[in-house]
Amino acid sequence: CMFRGMDFNCDDRIAWVMKVKKLSKTEAIMQNLNYCLKGDNLYAVETNDPPQSSDPTEEWGVELEPILSGSFIKDVSRDEITIAQPKEEKGKLVGLRDSREAEDIVSSVLSAAKYGDREYDTTSNSDATKSEGGGRTAEMPVLTAYCEPVNQTTWKAKPLPIRPGPTTKSSLIPVEFPNVKSCKNIQAQWPIDTPPVDIDPFLPWIHDVFPSADGKNVVFIAQNRRRCFNGQRPLKHDEKVPKGVAEHKNYIHIDYKKNYFMRPQSALFQHVPVKKVNVDNESADDEPRYRLASHEDADPDGMETRMICRFKQFDSNTGKLSIVGYSLSAFEVDYDYHTKRKGYLRSATAEGFDNHMIWQSQLLFKCPVPPEFHEQVRSGDTVVDDYSTLYVDLIPIRTPPRYTPPKEFLQPRYNFKGEIEQLFVADNEFGKDHVLPKIDESGRWENIPVCMPSLFTHVIPKGEDLNALVIPPEPKIKNTIDILPEAAPKIHKVIACTWAATTFRTRGNRAQVGDGKRRLQEWLEFNLLSGFDHIYVYDNSGAFTNEDSLADVIGLFDKSQVTRVDWPCKICSNRDGNEGERSSQYAAESSCRLRFGAHARWLGSFDTDEYLVPMGDFNSMGEVADKFDEDGVKVAVFKSSPAKPRFDLLDDPEKTMTSKGTFTPTVTEDETFLHTYNCNWENFPRNNDLSHRRKQMYRADYVKLHYVHYSTITILSQLSEEEFKSAGETWLPRYKEPHDHLVDEETEATMLHTKSKVEHNTNGWKDRCKQHVSSKIEGHCSLGFPFPKDFDSNKTPLRSDGWAYNCFMNEVIETRWWPKLADAMAKRGKVTG
Repeated sequence: CMFRGMDFNCDDRIAWVMKVKKLSKTEAIMQNLNYCLKGDNLYAVETNDPPQSSDPTEEWGVELEPILSGSFIKDVSRDEITIAQPKEEKGKLVGLRDSREAEDIVSSVLSAAKYGDREYDTTSNSDATKSEGGGRTAEMPVLTAYCEPVNQTTWKAKPLPIRPGPTTKSSLIPVEFPNVKSCKNIQAQWPIDTPPVDIDPFLPWIHDVFPSADGKNVVFIAQNRRRCFNGQRPLKHDEKVPKGVAEHKNYIHIDYKKNYFMRPQSALFQHVPVKKVNVDNESADDEPRYRLASHEDADPDGMETRMICRFKQFDSNTGKLSIVGYSLSAFEVDYDYHTKRKGYLRSATAEGFDNHMIWQSQLLFKCPVPPEFHEQVRSGDTVVDDYSTLYVDLIPIRTPPRYTPPKEFLQPRYNFKGEIEQLFVADNEFGKDHVLPKIDESGRWENIPVCMPSLFTHVIPKGEDLNALVIPPEPKIKNTIDILPEAAPKIHKVIACTWAATTFRTRGNRAQVGDGKRRLQEWLEFNLLSGFDHIYVYDNSGAFTNEDSLADVIGLFDKSQVTRVDWPCKICSNRDGNEGERSSQYAAESSCRLRFGAHARWLGSFDTDEYLVPMGDFNSMGEVADKFDEDGVKVAVFKSSPAKPRFDLLDDPEKTMTSKGTFTPTVTEDETFLHTYNCNWENFPRNNDLSHRRKQMYRADYVKLHYVHYSTITILSQLSEEEFKSAGETWLPRYKEPHDHLVDEETEATMLHTKSKVEHNTNGWKDRCKQHVSSKIEGHCSLGFPFPKDFDSNKTPLRSDGWAYNCFMNEVIETRWWPKLADAMAKRGKVTG
C-alpha cells in the first residue's frame, strides 16, 4: 500500500490500529484502509466480526447517555427556563449560585448572564458593571453566546456526520450578556465563573480578549474548562463503577459527568484543516463556506485553524451593523507538536486523567483583523466612549478530539516522515464533502468588542507617541536567535506581573490569608527599588468580595510605575497538585505576558511573597537582565523554598494562641516581611534542586507559553527539526531548553520566598523548635531561629533559651536591601484599614 509516498504493509497497519485504537478488524479496515490499492482494486479483507451496536446506552450506560448525547440540554424548553431572582435574607442580598446539576445548568448560565457573575455569586453589588466615560449604549450590539447542544455519541461514525443547518439553528440557546459594556473593565465584566461553556463545551472559555499592538490580530486568552472537573477520589470497597466511567489506579473523577461533558474542550487545542468551497445556490457575495479537508487539500490559511472569525462594524449614525470581513483563527502555539517534542504519547485522553499535560491548560489563539481596519485598531479609533464599534464573532469548527498520538496528524511544515502510525486520514474521518453549517446555523460567540491595544487601555493616554517611549535597542549579542518574531515597541526593560487579592485561600482551602494589602504595598515598594520598570497587578479581590480591592494600595504609586487590572474571576478548582486548576491565575499570567510583555524585554510573574534580590555587584534587576542578554540567556531560573519567620521579630504568640497551643505567626506593624522572613532553612547559595518551586524571569519575545514555574513552550521548541538545526541549535528527539540559566545566588540574584505561615504550621512548635535536626530537613520547625553569622559548627546548635538554630540569614538582604526598603516605606506611608 502507498500513502503520501510511503510504502507500508496493510496487515501491519490493521494490526496496529486494532491494538492502539481498540477497533474490530472490520472497523480498522473500513476506517483506515479505504485509500489503499492492490493493483487497480481497493484492498479488502473478509471478516466474520459481528456488527457493532449503535445504541450508546450499551456502551456508556443510562447514566451517561443524556450527558454525552447532549439531550439534557437539547430537550430543555426555553419557555420553561426560570431565571433566578435575587434572594434577600436578613435585609441583605445573597448570591444565587446553585450546585449546577445537569437540569440547572441552563438556568444558572442565564441567571448569571442577566445579573453578571459578581452580582450573581456575591452578597453586594460591585463596580464591575460600571463604565467610565460612556460605555455600550442601548442600540449597540450585545455580547451573545449561541449555545449548541453537543452530541458526542455521533463521534464514532465515519465519516463524521454533517450537522444539518436548519435543525441546528432551531436548537441554539442564545445567552445575552448586557453587563459587558466597558472596554476598560472588560476583564471584570466578562462571563467567566458561570460561562455559556457550561451549556456548549465547544465554545472557548474566554478570560480576556484584546487587539495586538499593531492592530493586525484580536488575541484571545482562554482556559480549558474540562480541567476544572479533574478532581479524583478513591473507589470505595466493592464500589461498582457506572457503565462507561473510567477508573485509573483505583480512582475515578469526583464529577465524571461534567468531565465527560467537557470533552470538546480538548478539541479546541487541536488544529483542523479546512478548504473554502462554493455551495450551490449561494452567490459569491455570501459568507465564505468551508469543508473539512486533509492537509493536502486545505487552503494555506486553513491548514491549521480551529475558528471562523467574522468581523462586523457598527455605525452610530445609522444604527446599522454591517459585516466587514472574515478570517480563520491561528494558534499562538502548536499544542500537539509540543506534546510530541516533550515525548508524551498523546495530548489528551477520553478518560480525562491528563492534568499533568500543563500546556493543555491555556488556550491561546488569535483572529486576523481585515487589513483595511489595521490602522484603526492599532490607533484605538474603533473605540468611542469606552466601547468598540468593531466586533468579531467566533465560530468553533466542531470535530471530535483526537486522542491518537500527535504524529498521526502533524502538519506538512514539520516534514515528519513517520511509519505506520502517522496515518490519521482526514478524508476517512471527515469525508470529502463535509461542509460546515452557515455561521448563523452554528453555536458561536457573537459581538465580541475589539477594544483598544493594551497600553492605550491601561497604561498611557490614547494617541501618545510610543516611539518617544521606546528604550534603546539592545546591542548585538552572542547566541542571538534570529528567529524571534517582529517585536512590538519596547518601552520597558524589565517588568513584573502578579495575581493578588486582599484575601485568599491556600491550596486545598486549608487556610484563609488576609494580609493581601500589606503584602502588596511592601512587594511593590521593593520591586521598584530593585529595578523593575513597571509592575502589573491583576487584582483578584473580586473573587472573594465586592466590598474591597487593592486599588487604594496601588493608588499610592505613580501610574507610570504600577498598573491595576481588575480581575475578579475565580479559581475553578483549588485542589492540590495535578487535580487542581487555578484557572484565574494561569489566565492572568498569559494575559499579562501577551498584553504587556509585548512591550518589555524581560518579564517575571511572581507572587507578592516572592522577592527577587540583586546580588554581588548588581544594584538592580535591570543590570542583571543586561548580563543575561550578554550571555545569551532567554530564561533565568531562580531557586525557591519557603523561608521561616524569625521568632524574635514576630508579634507576641499569646495574642493568637489557641486552646491547642498553636498560634498564627504575625509580622508586627513596624516590621517588614522581607526582614522577618530573611531566614532560609538552607544557607545561601542553596544546594538543593527545589525544581518544583522554582520561578523564572524570561525574555517575553522568546517564551510562547508560561505556566507558573515553567517556560513550557518557546520559540525554539516549536521549530521543525530542519528549522531548529538552521538556527544553529543541537537537535534532540525530546526537547530540552538550551537557553535557560540557573541564576547564581551569590553573584547575580536570588529569590526569598516569604510564604505566610498559618496557624496549622505551628503544631507542636514548643517541642519541635527545641530539637536540632539536619539542616537538610526543611519543615520540622516552621519558625526561624537564625544561626549566628560566625557560628562554630563544633558547638551545640542551641540558643541559651533552649531554641534550636534552624535557618540562615542572607547578609545582603539584611545589610543592603532591608534598610533601603524600610526607608522607602517610611517615606511613602501606609494605606489605613
